[in-house]
Amino acid sequence: MSQFNGLAMPVFTAFGWAGEETAIQYALSQLELFVQSLHASLPRDVRDQFTHYGLDKVTQTVYLASGEDVEKSLVISFLARPMSMEMQLSLQDKQALTKAWKSAEKDTSLAHRFITELGRDWSLRVQQMQIDADSGTAIQYQDLFKEDIPSFDEETAVAVFSKANYLNSEDQWVVPFSLSRRFPSERIHAMGTAVIEVISEQIQNLMPLINFLVGKAKSSKPKARATRSKSVTAKPAPDTVLSGDENSFTFTSQLKALHLRRGFINLTSEHWDFFAINSRTQTRGVTIYYDGIYDKKSTVWHLSTSDQARIVLSPTVHEWLEDNFAVDDNIQVVAKQLTDDEIQISLKPIA
Repeated sequence: MSQFNGLAMPVFTAFGWAGEETAIQYALSQLELFVQSLHASLPRDVRDQFTHYGLDKVTQTVYLASGEDVEKSLVISFLARPMSMEMQLSLQDKQALTKAWKSAEKDTSLAHRFITELGRDWSLRVQQMQIDADSGTAIQYQDLFKEDIPSFDEETAVAVFSKANYLNSEDQWVVPFSLSRRFPSERIHAMGTAVIEVISEQIQNLMPLINFLVGKAKSSKPKARATRSKSVTAKPAPDTVLSGDENSFTFTSQLKALHLRRGFINLTSEHWDFFAINSRTQTRGVTIYYDGIYDKKSTVWHLSTSDQARIVLSPTVHEWLEDNFAVDDNIQVVAKQLTDDEIQISLKPIA
């Protein structure tokens, strides 16, 4: 096998030269070297997931696939064009999609998290395709969602996952999905052989979502700890509203000047059991989801003098709070236990 030395600009410009067959064949040969080197560099668990790789001359793409039959596999494909290289994760097989959409509707918060945590550079497309009764061919009917990740908020996720799961269960419909990201061709060219490491990291970022879709993720509904109360039942103060169950709660409160100035949000004494790992716990790291962004540098503190729980915001989230809220504004806190080790808190304004 020839040595991979990076994707030079002729690889990209070749696809803009109509009729230049020699240039296109050269570009495809370089892309094939790229995907061979990429597959060899992947961690073992990722290679075990994507056992096959190759070149598709018809679509002029290279790919990693979870099975020999690419059309029935989970696929990561790479498409080179004059201005960019597109990386796409896609699933089109109806049977595999049945499992994926059922999981997504059942654990919406976790599925939404895995998708949106990929970042603002990614785009999501969920298609509704009609299956021809005679030929079995799937024909595009409409898009249930086709936008960049920042537009895929939690409410949208609930609607899309529910509809996708319902439609894909019907004989006449199949609901494929794809996630894609474009890298400027000049940037890929400038990376040289380092492009392998960069793309490998991108694939590893996709693995939590991939494992979730193929049924390998841990349950998002762990057993409750003995120290946690079954529900938040105490009566709230006049300016708060709280509700919840064993694995989540919602709390709405008015922000005061000190909250904005110091960057924290007070909860109640009844909330601390939700965050406590054991009786000695005094702080707990949490993930904050706000304005389509994730922050993993915030914490929840236990104020021992009052037995109160307090969300202490990272500098980034604190800045967002100051920029978007004023004294006496309402803020909604939605806390959810995603896994045994992770709690996510969503923050949003309330009119």
